[in-house]
Amino acid sequence: MARHMDRIRREAMEQYGDEPADALEALAHVLKVYADEHDSRLMVEATNGIYGQRVRTGLTMGDLREIANRLGVHP
Repeated sequence: MARHMDRIRREAMEQYGDEPADALEALAHVLKVYADEHDSRLMVEATNGIYGQRVRTGLTMGDLREIANRLGVHP
């Protein structure tokens, strides 16, 4: 089992790079890991049902991409 996890860890690090060291690197990391997700996917949920049934607020992938772009962060 340990050898299997080592392989998964090694493959993930090759694909996604080193562990993020700060918030900007973490944002770039999330964008890289979820690169194929549609802009409408809710990534961070703030509320659910507060503003009405099935109304959720938070940050979508599109929001995260826009924030990263404004900050000059690229995966």
